Amino acid sequence: MASTSIEHTYLYPFASQLTESAAGQKLLLATSQNDSTFPYFFEGRLIKARLSAQLLLGVAKVVSTRYYIPPNVVSKLINRDPVVTAGAEMLRFEGFSACCSSYIRADFSPESYNGQFVSNGTTNVDFNQPMQAALARVRDTDRLAVSVGTNEVLLQRGLESVIERKVDLPLRWLKGFVEVQSYQSAMELRYDIGRIEALQFLRSLPRNPSQRSSFFVVSSGNGLRLSQIDSSEAVAVSGLQRLQLLTDLSPFADRLRIFTDANRQSSEWQLQFGGTALCITLTADVTRGFSGEGQVLSDLKDADFSYLPRIRAALKWQSKINIDSLSEQTSLNTDKVRIGLAIMGSTGMVGFDVFNKSYFHRELPFDLDNIEGMHPRLKNARRLLEDGKVTVLSCTTNGAELRIVSSDVTHHVKLNGEQAQCTCPWHGKYQGLRGPCKHILAARLKLADHSTTSKKHEEHRE
Repeated sequence: MASTSIEHTYLYPFASQLTESAAGQKLLLATSQNDSTFPYFFEGRLIKARLSAQLLLGVAKVVSTRYYIPPNVVSKLINRDPVVTAGAEMLRFEGFSACCSSYIRADFSPESYNGQFVSNGTTNVDFNQPMQAALARVRDTDRLAVSVGTNEVLLQRGLESVIERKVDLPLRWLKGFVEVQSYQSAMELRYDIGRIEALQFLRSLPRNPSQRSSFFVVSSGNGLRLSQIDSSEAVAVSGLQRLQLLTDLSPFADRLRIFTDANRQSSEWQLQFGGTALCITLTADVTRGFSGEGQVLSDLKDADFSYLPRIRAALKWQSKINIDSLSEQTSLNTDKVRIGLAIMGSTGMVGFDVFNKSYFHRELPFDLDNIEGMHPRLKNARRLLEDGKVTVLSCTTNGAELRIVSSDVTHHVKLNGEQAQCTCPWHGKYQGLRGPCKHILAARLKLADHSTTSKKHEEHRE
């Protein structure tokens, strides 16, 4: 039986802590060992002490929360740490909820700090309970210095106080973490409201709604309101408890922006605080995790992995990746670069900034080498093809029809450009909203192979 999780080890040189001195408070964040070193990324001061502390606490809260517990499942204690990325004058702290339905990221731009970057990279950062309790006491008037890693640790030898913590990371959780960017890259801005309207709307949200209650966010004058009636411009949302953090932080915010994808299967909620921003990305239904979405499968299906090293070599911890510039650097057309970045997102090598509509370089500190192992539908589709279970019935300029035998059941797939239909129950239930079924993937793989073979026959006859 295939493993459903991987063992991951956090190695910290010390426990993160908030210390006090005559010069003010200093947040010393311990970074997890990468290869043989403990990364040292940043040294400086966060300008808005209380707000910065609350944003970091918000990331820790989402990472440790399970917003939905399936029936007959016991909630387990979560022991996973956030991820920090330092690059191109940006500090990003991100995390993912235990139920896989909520992604959170806090972005600190140059306007939010005084300091310098010592190096670039991505790693886990220790967010222990005593440090979180100390952060909760930070006030507006405090001076809050911060060190992400420390120079002393880099120079120290024979570390005897290393903190080692082994955790099981479910594949479902890992898949969700990398699946989020495939949704974010398809999102468009739906609503953008100011401070007062954001405060009024978020404070009007029900405190204890049923987890399964579905709502629609719609315009109301200059602001927003919840409705149970759908409309073309509405943003679908359930599990409103996932937005409680935004409600708590709304008094500090300048703006609230809400984004959604064309099928309204997910949404992103962004609070802007001058030089800092907090984004929470949600599945439309709290009972569904991003790990089950499969939106990246179509890109993985026909990907040419041979040119990915060229793209990866051009990534230099950019906080905003320019596709045209990357195309020139790699001598690849923009379509290949765009698909390549989407595939690299599926392995945790880039994230996506919805507001700037651009990827940013970061490499999740997990073992994500086995891409297809994290996408069983694609693996099963290739097996159907290898076992000769896929037959092309017809293939014309108007589309194609294929027969696929799976588990002794015959399914029929019709393809017409980007449109696809399958007779299997999975496709009948989700209609492609959670990615293509294994039969459609197998059909597209077969059709690509069929087209290549036909072209070779024509060339041979000539």
